[in-house]
Amino acid sequence: MNRKEIFYQDKATCKIPFTHIENDITDSSLSLIDELYGAADVLSIQNAKKHRRILLALAITGTLITMAFLLYDEAELYGLIFACIIMILFLFFIYRWANRLDCHRKYLEYRVLAETLRLQFFISTAGLKVNVANILPWFIKKAIPWIEEILLSLPVEQVNEKKPIIDSWIRNQRTYHEEALKKAEDKKHRDDRITKIVLLITIISYIVAVLFEIHMLGNPSIEMPPNVIRAILKIVLGTMSAATLFTSSYYGKMSLKIEIDDHKRMIELYDLAENDILENGETEEQLMDLAREFLIENSTWYAYQKMNSPDVVM
Repeated sequence: MNRKEIFYQDKATCKIPFTHIENDITDSSLSLIDELYGAADVLSIQNAKKHRRILLALAITGTLITMAFLLYDEAELYGLIFACIIMILFLFFIYRWANRLDCHRKYLEYRVLAETLRLQFFISTAGLKVNVANILPWFIKKAIPWIEEILLSLPVEQVNEKKPIIDSWIRNQRTYHEEALKKAEDKKHRDDRITKIVLLITIISYIVAVLFEIHMLGNPSIEMPPNVIRAILKIVLGTMSAATLFTSSYYGKMSLKIEIDDHKRMIELYDLAENDILENGETEEQLMDLAREFLIENSTWYAYQKMNSPDVVM
């Protein structure tokens, strides 16, 4: 099956109720767009959750392998080498399972489809007889051609009642970006906090190691064997490296800094659009400019998120 057929198959087998852009839609063409949007939205969220669980499982397993080998090497817990082998096999099993589920691709492509369908809905609601397929960025047309096929199959007709979309689209999108910005900033702060703690403990450990070696030069006879102290310091430093491995393989796969910048830019864009509409009303030129910016932001998001596919990290 091609990817469009896979989407329709996933839509048919989805047991979660579809979401809706608006309730009580009477126009038949808008109802079709809303139905496809609801399926793409639910399936994208579903696959996003699977993708995040896989990233977390890969990050935890990779970190545990690092810790097990560290203790095998420094603490001489030789039985842990068997745990390393088991977890390495488990790591590759998770990676193979991720490829079979194809959840990363579905998460991204279904999200792009959902957003383009929502844009089509609002453009049609505003009374513009424009098919979003005709203004899709070239990148999306080449990277996800089946989305253009679905858009071209939609009937773009004059709606029964033209409605203003400043609330349903512009203000709603700004609210979405404001909430998403807060979530992304919370994750970024969490990642930064862990990184700072790891860096602080690492620096302190190096200082302790230097002071210990200086002490050993002047006073080589101490109660505890020096190799035990050195092993403890190595384990502490190795643990910090494992913590860095975890954050880089989990939070690093979220492109948080880029995402935060994107949300800020889009909030500013919707602020400007709202002010323009309040002053001059909803014009076709203004709405089409906003639609193109919306699609560019959507394609940019797809481009950098595409690089965050699950990887084996050891």
